[in-house]
Amino acid sequence: MSYDKELYQQVILDHNRKPRNFHEIEGASHSCHGVNPLCGDDITVYLNVDEDDVIKDVSFLGSGCAISKASTSLMTTFLKGKKVDSEIGRASCRERVC
Repeated sequence: MSYDKELYQQVILDHNRKPRNFHEIEGASHSCHGVNPLCGDDITVYLNVDEDDVIKDVSFLGSGCAISKASTSLMTTFLKGKKVDSEIGRASCRERVC
């Protein structure tokens, strides 16, 4: 197995076993719940966005396969501190999932 593939598997397994930001944000400014009816993944994402459209906190709760849980965990670590893009960030959850 190549080093890249092994590293990818280790990252996925680590984020699945110990997901980052796996909790509900009480009083979140935004939240979105999505279910994939084909596989049963069920995830809710919570955001706290400040007045400057910066994501101050992001978390999730739910259940799903290892890839689903790990990718959501990775997404939350990436989004923290980022500025919400007005076209994608505000509307994508509402339009695509909810």
